[in-house]
Amino acid sequence: MRRGQPRGPLGSHDRPASALTFRLVLAVFGAVAFLVGAVLAMTMTDSLPLTVLLVAGFLAACLNVFWVSRRRRYER
Repeated sequence: MRRGQPRGPLGSHDRPASALTFRLVLAVFGAVAFLVGAVLAMTMTDSLPLTVLLVAGFLAACLNVFWVSRRRRYER
């Protein structure tokens, strides 16, 4: 067997499953939390800097969701 190739199916003793699914759930939760915060900042307060900060956090969280989903797809 060549180096770098998986030895068994994902989740077996030779190739344990990673925690990427849990990281994806956490990333989606973070994106939703930033989205709710940004919407509440726009509607309930008139603070433009807070809204801009939360929207930037939401965009970064969406990038994290994309990155984790790509890593999860690549691992399969």
